[in-house]
Amino acid sequence: MKRILNLLTSRAFVVSALMFFEIALIVLAAIFLYRLFLPFVVLFSLANIIIVIGIISRNNNPMFKIAWIVPVLLIPVAGALFYIMFGRTHLNKKNTRKLTLAYNSATDFFTANNELLSRLFVKNPNIIREAYYIMKCSCTDIFEFTETEYLSPGNIFFDKLVFELKKAKKFIFIEYFIINEGEMWETIKHILAEKASNGVEIRVLYDDMGSAMSGVSPAFQQELRKLGFTVAVFNPYKPSLDKFLNYRDHRKICIIDGKAAFTGGINIADEDIGINDRLGHWQDSGIMLRGDAVNRVTVMFLQMWTFTTDEPPRYADYMVDFKANHDGYVIPFSDEPLIQDLICESAYINIISNATKYVYINAPYLIIDQNVTSALIRAAKSGIDVKIITPGTPDKKLIYYMTQSNYKDLIEAGVEIYEFTPGFIHNKTIISDDEKAIVGTANFDYRSFYLHFENGVWLYGSKAVLQAKSSFENSLAQSRMVTWEQIENTPFGRRLLCSLLQVFAPLF
Repeated sequence: MKRILNLLTSRAFVVSALMFFEIALIVLAAIFLYRLFLPFVVLFSLANIIIVIGIISRNNNPMFKIAWIVPVLLIPVAGALFYIMFGRTHLNKKNTRKLTLAYNSATDFFTANNELLSRLFVKNPNIIREAYYIMKCSCTDIFEFTETEYLSPGNIFFDKLVFELKKAKKFIFIEYFIINEGEMWETIKHILAEKASNGVEIRVLYDDMGSAMSGVSPAFQQELRKLGFTVAVFNPYKPSLDKFLNYRDHRKICIIDGKAAFTGGINIADEDIGINDRLGHWQDSGIMLRGDAVNRVTVMFLQMWTFTTDEPPRYADYMVDFKANHDGYVIPFSDEPLIQDLICESAYINIISNATKYVYINAPYLIIDQNVTSALIRAAKSGIDVKIITPGTPDKKLIYYMTQSNYKDLIEAGVEIYEFTPGFIHNKTIISDDEKAIVGTANFDYRSFYLHFENGVWLYGSKAVLQAKSSFENSLAQSRMVTWEQIENTPFGRRLLCSLLQVFAPLF
């Protein structure tokens, strides 16, 4: 009862309820006019035709188009209104201008390292396409003097993060989708407060919806500012029908003194480090970078900070001349709704398509479009060992069913899918051929590919690649394989639900 009461009085619930009330009023008013006045019937019918034509003409994924055309045609008034409010997949002009200015301001800091690319070409000619695509589309560079360490499960990541935070002398930048008050955050906050009192610059940026759903209130900001932190909130969650609400900062970044950086799937939340066992064992992972690639991660943070606050980025103040030992090749990158190329999805597809032996994927959500599905099927049918681990225990039941709705075609083609039996797997990794990997924040789903701000690290020949493979194999040993018999024995009601979810998957 206490948990229900806390939910009903939370800011996330109140704001969501007010938004639902606003939407309901608009829809009911439109339906009232539609039913009583003939001119409005004609007007809405014309509007539906225009909207459908507009959806078809947009440069979007066909599945995304179908997911919106169906409700627009079946529910003429509400469907059209929902599309107008939430259906467009790119930023409006104002935010596009802001994001462009923030990202263009860093173009002088990173240019393609052609000498390094030439040396990499000699090592592996096929790898250049993957590297150059990410570099060009994300305006980033490739680095060779960065040590990498794959950290899993979450408690190992946390111990390493705390160790590095305690060494900070100049600045600490933190950007997370979720900051949830609990043991993990209290430990970090205590270290940050001590560092701030000693003159270390502390910046904290978090996504308001992600954190609001975890119980963070506006008083949280005031507390941090009193401790001497500079705080920014991405896209404040408020009862407004601004379509920008659909975009979230799903990134996870921590930078210490420009020498060490952390990213990956782990948020600042107790469940991510195994303290909260609500879903059984929560399997998660991250990566630590130490060396010249950290400067690029710092720029990524400052770009988002500028986009969120309109403050000048002052990149030069935080660039550090620091090179670690050679540990393969590293490309930190980001992906934004402004970018038409769908960098995260395309980077995943490139790894799948270029694999010669195996592709191993951790996917908490497997809600994929035809492009990813086709790449996985082609790889499996070409003799590539394709294995995917998904959660055995769902965090969201409907999303879990949507994930399962993608099993049939993949398993039929030879892709092996496993469900992690101890609980929920939140890792976001793809590993291939003992050479390449991406560790980052993007899920295999529409929201990550189309709507979220994401980041990741592409790795080639780094020790973190084999560490990630070893972690995957440990999870695999604790997972059950989904068999074709299980697919065939799925109850009819579940099959029907999965078929419907396939149609509307892009909307979730």
